[in-house]
Amino acid sequence: MEEEKKAAAGVDWAEKSPAAPHRRSRKKSAAKGKPKKPAATAEPKQQPAVSDTPETPAETAPAPLQVPEAPDAPQPDTVPVSLPETPETASESVPAQPEAAEQPEPAETAEAALPDTGTDETAAAEPAPEDTASAEPEQPVPDAGEGAANAPQDAPEEDSTEGDAPEEKARADTIARTAQLSIAQIMAGLADTPAEDTPDAPPAEPDSTEEDTEEEPADTLTQKLGRGVTGMLRWLLLVVLFVLVIACGGVAWLYHNATPDMLPQIKATFDGQELAPTAYKWHVPIVGSWLRRTYAETLNPTPAELALPVSGASPDLVVTPGGYSAQLTITDAAGESIYDGSATGFRSYRFAENGTYDAKLIVSTSGTPADEATVTGTETWQFRFTVSIKPSIQLATDSVAQGGVAAVRVGQTLGQDAPAIKTTLKNVGFVKAGSGWICYLPIPWNQKPGNIDLEVSADGYTETLSLSVRAGSFSYKDYSKTSQMAAPYIGEDDAPAAVSKLFATVDDKIQWSVGGFVQPFLDSFDTPLTYGMTEYAGRSYSERGTNYGYGGRTSTNVIIRPKNGKGSMIAPASGRVLLAKDLGGLYGNTLVIEHGAGLKSIFYGLASLEVKTGDTVKQGQLLGGCSKAVVAEMRIGTVPIDPLAVWRSRCDGLKLY
Repeated sequence: MEEEKKAAAGVDWAEKSPAAPHRRSRKKSAAKGKPKKPAATAEPKQQPAVSDTPETPAETAPAPLQVPEAPDAPQPDTVPVSLPETPETASESVPAQPEAAEQPEPAETAEAALPDTGTDETAAAEPAPEDTASAEPEQPVPDAGEGAANAPQDAPEEDSTEGDAPEEKARADTIARTAQLSIAQIMAGLADTPAEDTPDAPPAEPDSTEEDTEEEPADTLTQKLGRGVTGMLRWLLLVVLFVLVIACGGVAWLYHNATPDMLPQIKATFDGQELAPTAYKWHVPIVGSWLRRTYAETLNPTPAELALPVSGASPDLVVTPGGYSAQLTITDAAGESIYDGSATGFRSYRFAENGTYDAKLIVSTSGTPADEATVTGTETWQFRFTVSIKPSIQLATDSVAQGGVAAVRVGQTLGQDAPAIKTTLKNVGFVKAGSGWICYLPIPWNQKPGNIDLEVSADGYTETLSLSVRAGSFSYKDYSKTSQMAAPYIGEDDAPAAVSKLFATVDDKIQWSVGGFVQPFLDSFDTPLTYGMTEYAGRSYSERGTNYGYGGRTSTNVIIRPKNGKGSMIAPASGRVLLAKDLGGLYGNTLVIEHGAGLKSIFYGLASLEVKTGDTVKQGQLLGGCSKAVVAEMRIGTVPIDPLAVWRSRCDGLKLY
């Protein structure tokens, strides 16, 4: 019988556990006409602790079980449930379940309606001490964490001495369902969840632990806009901070990668010698033109001295590559500035004297606003050099025939003063010629053959040259009478005063440097008297044989007779007309042209003049008409030279200019 009850109770537990309601309904007492327990004697909310001595079932009535309301309140580990051993024994009773020590007061108490056992409720509430020995100890209710499946095995066993009765079975089922419901509610935490009310269930009491909450008023449009704007500003601030971090990282990376390899590689040379920089300061662009990395260093605080002296009056200064601005400053030994300007302007500068000089070259670039990637800054060179110029001095030819022209050329000098020459040969001195100087030395027809010393001085340097004079191949004529000599004759010393005073006029510009010389007569002509020819009258036979005699005359010019008796005179070379005038008498229409360097063309006895004094004529320009005989003469200074040799380009000295 006992095993059948346990099996029945287990089946009922297992069947009703999954569908247990969230709220217990009070069961009405089986004996509806029996009066309820008074409030003074019944303790529905406080149950006595389980004592070591079991209570007598006949004297103790089971107290209603309390269901916890809040799922998060501490729960007791076990809920003791006592079942009567036999339904007929008056002393058997179900002991009251102890209340958890920290269990909060439940909002709703589910009391199990126990069937009437026929004993007085008041007497059943008090324990009977005489029956304690026969009562079995209470069996603990399964822990809430074990689950409802284990509840039937943990239910207390009943000692039954009689057969199953319907009332006892209903009572046992009620107690089992009550314990099952309590465990299910504790596990699910559904004490505050309203369940479907049964017809006999009282209305649910309000939860005393819940606080009344007021419904907050809805936000206004201004508040919503304010929160939106604030959120957007925060978002923008985060974006800006993120961009700044990325930008700063990029700038730092670019700054780190701006290495000295990006600096300009500039090379400077002075008089062919490479200069070493003494300092630099460059700004390498990092981000456009507003963020740059600066590289600056002083390599040598003192000027570097050039190994070789400067050998030219105007040394070259070269800066590569081009496109930079170069400023040069040069000071002499006394500290006086002799040049302060651009490197381009230094090309035309010439040193005035030898000595030691200090120079400072600054190459810079400032860039342009449109070119933000240009490296800007400066690089400096300081150097010291010595000017020791030995001008070049040379002869056009070391041997010249009588009546010819020797030329001495001096190269570039330091100062503006012309070089000087000392010699026994008459000359007009040095004139400017290109980047140097030149001096033409006419050799008279009667110059003694042999060597002539030429002492040339320039920039404090003096050099002696040797010129060899050789005899000219001149001819001579003998006449029986003086009247047979050639006419008109104008000797070396026969020049009129109007012409003689022009011999000292010297133009620096050498006009024949372009085109040279040509013959002044276009038509054919005869030359009855040439340069260096000597005419004799009345010499004896022996005198003719030795070419010696008294009364002879030597020509220093040329007499020209056109074959057709007339013709035109043209300019043999370009020049300036010093005189164009009819001097009358023996000279007639006289024309004097200065070709430069003191070289002049003189014509006497022209039939007519086509130019006037002061005119500039070009080679081949018409000068006038020719008469039956014209005397043509060329002089350098006061010394006549052979005009035919000049016109026919046989004068080597005049080829140097």
